[in-house]
Amino acid sequence: MKSISLELISTMLGMHGKETIQARRHRQSLVPRACEGCKIRKIRCDRSSPCSNCQTSGIACQDTSSRLESRPKPDKVTKLEEHIERLEQRLCHIEHQLMSQSIASEHPRIPPVSDKITAENERAVSHLTTTATLYEGSSSFTNQSVQASEVAQRAANSEGAGEGSSLDVSFSYLETLLRPTSTFSSLEDYSFSRNPASRFIPTVVPLPVGLVVAILQKIKERPPVFLSSYAVNDLSLIESLCQKVYFPTKPISLGHVTGMHGILYFLLKEYITMQDPLCGEYDLKAHLAKCEQNFNAGIEAYDVLAVPSFENILALTMGVIKAQDDGKPLLCCTLISAAASHCQTLGYHREMMYQNDRSGNAENVRRLFWTIYVFDKNMSLLFGRASNIQDFEIDGQYPVHSADPALRPWDESFIMGIKLAKLQGRIYDRLYSAAVLKITTSERMECINELETALQQWHAELEQIDSSQVSHYQIFKLSRDGCEIIYYSTLTSLLRASSAFRTGAEISWRCFQAARLSLQSHLRCFSSYQRSGIQKDTDYANWVLLYQSFTPFVVIFLHAIAATSLEDVQLLDDIVGTLQNFRGTSQRSERLYQICATFARLARALTETRNSCVGAYNSQEDSLRLFPSVGQVSIFQPESLQNSLESDMLDPLSHSEAHDISTILSSWATECPSAMDLWGMNFGDGHH
Repeated sequence: MKSISLELISTMLGMHGKETIQARRHRQSLVPRACEGCKIRKIRCDRSSPCSNCQTSGIACQDTSSRLESRPKPDKVTKLEEHIERLEQRLCHIEHQLMSQSIASEHPRIPPVSDKITAENERAVSHLTTTATLYEGSSSFTNQSVQASEVAQRAANSEGAGEGSSLDVSFSYLETLLRPTSTFSSLEDYSFSRNPASRFIPTVVPLPVGLVVAILQKIKERPPVFLSSYAVNDLSLIESLCQKVYFPTKPISLGHVTGMHGILYFLLKEYITMQDPLCGEYDLKAHLAKCEQNFNAGIEAYDVLAVPSFENILALTMGVIKAQDDGKPLLCCTLISAAASHCQTLGYHREMMYQNDRSGNAENVRRLFWTIYVFDKNMSLLFGRASNIQDFEIDGQYPVHSADPALRPWDESFIMGIKLAKLQGRIYDRLYSAAVLKITTSERMECINELETALQQWHAELEQIDSSQVSHYQIFKLSRDGCEIIYYSTLTSLLRASSAFRTGAEISWRCFQAARLSLQSHLRCFSSYQRSGIQKDTDYANWVLLYQSFTPFVVIFLHAIAATSLEDVQLLDDIVGTLQNFRGTSQRSERLYQICATFARLARALTETRNSCVGAYNSQEDSLRLFPSVGQVSIFQPESLQNSLESDMLDPLSHSEAHDISTILSSWATECPSAMDLWGMNFGDGHH
């Protein structure tokens, strides 16, 4: 047995011969312990080395202290720090939840509403926004970390160092941090202010509950046109939105209330147009105005534009449709950009998001995403700028078809609209974007031929849709007539691309033919609209005239001058005659009428004087090679345009008109056909 030095013990004693606590701990650490063998057999050990029991049994005597020293000691401080960090993460999550609840509690919920709208019904809407999992692609730090963690964990487990060790605790904690459900956002992530409640919250005066209940009953009996087509067709979604607003059990977001009012706005507008019996029971025009006021206040709030959530995307989609309905394409583009950003942030463009959905809301999400996609691609070609959503990022499937033969044609038409939008996106990306400057003429023509074939196949597929049993047949037929205009307009923009970005480029007979068919389709569609008595002039102007390219009219204008074709001049005059019916619907419609009327007046004057100042026309091939080039009078120059007309026109162009016409034609001949020339410039007297 080891002995302890008396000198050492004496030095450990303090004054008065008493042992200190530190000395006692040190002395006890030097006292030998029982060996491992005796400890296991639970017998008394004499603590010698080796002990007598182990010698008698003929086994190796192992000191307990050496075993403890050979075994790795857990780092208690590190474990405590990790545990504290996990607690802090949980506490942070709880704080976010409590903050959202406190914000919501400051703004009372909308209570059940009486049959009369009074000031007492006014309630502020909460800033609360539904927490959503944010999407991050494979190149993100989070996904790269997940992959690295999985590789490291597999390597550790294969070497037996993973399970049951401190590494296992670290891997588990890392997995918790990187789990998708932990990637959430709050209002603080989208604002500089630490107090979101301090921002302006619009006041909402809800519609009478009796009217809303009547609308819900009516859409169940027969789905209206608005719920038969693209953005929203789930009646249970509409019912759920209304229930949560009028009979809330928990706080609701501003986006939720705004989206509901957007849907109700379009339903009320349709019932007024169709002169539904509800018009005799309620003052629908007054309620429509109130609904519009509520919707406008919500859609212009910061939270809806900035915070990604399903409810906000729904509200923005309604805003996009309303902006188009009001003839405000620039506002439409702004709302499209916000909605597209929300969709990509939440991963609505990726199929795995829908596969992992457990809410039963996946189909509604699909429809919202593809609706925004269609608007985005159309505006891209119309304004001549890149779209917000790129095709190479999308792998989400199309919405499903309804099995109901009354609704299936609407769904098939929606999908055909998506396919046309894809082609419009490809036309811009491959023929009008800056990247086109790097390709050769032969490559451009090959691309044009390929896309022309794809467009023709699309048109043939569209004609195969069986609409014999479709609901709202007359309106469906009108929408198909509108598709014809958009198809030929898109085809004209495609074929005209052969002359873009080039000096002395040629416009082919195919481009002239497509442009002529587009304008003739407009005349037929306008006649159908007038005979139907269903749609208003405003609807036709905003959804047909201002939703297509300006290119066909310019193409026929150039052909009329080059070929001195009075037939083309008459076609232009006929188009202007139809536009006169819509010129008072909006400032954009008035501007469209003024520009087209000036072009038509100019075409007739130049044709009658046989003054071709646009290029060299080949009558055999029916093609036009554009200039300007040195030494030739060109319509693309304001001075030469004015000089060539001063003595020939009874009503010559003003300097402002000549400048605007030349600018439009120059931009059209050398760049992508842009609606900015039609909607963004001062024309004549300064109207926009």
